[in-house]
Amino acid sequence: MAERLRIDAREAKRRIDAGDAIVLDVVAPGVWEELDVAVPGALRIAPPEIERRYRELPREKAVVAYCT
Repeated sequence: MAERLRIDAREAKRRIDAGDAIVLDVVAPGVWEELDVAVPGALRIAPPEIERRYRELPREKAVVAYCT
């Protein structure tokens, strides 16, 4: 299993900017349409869909998950 750790926003940005990580937005479906906030390029997968769609996550990069 992959290593799990918490990083702060500065470290997340550094990894994303370096191309070493992707952003995973795990906000619930239906909420996306109500929000005016989004991280450009973030992959959006609703929590109930993660098990089915996990293959979309790159294995060679860290995944920075957040909920808008």
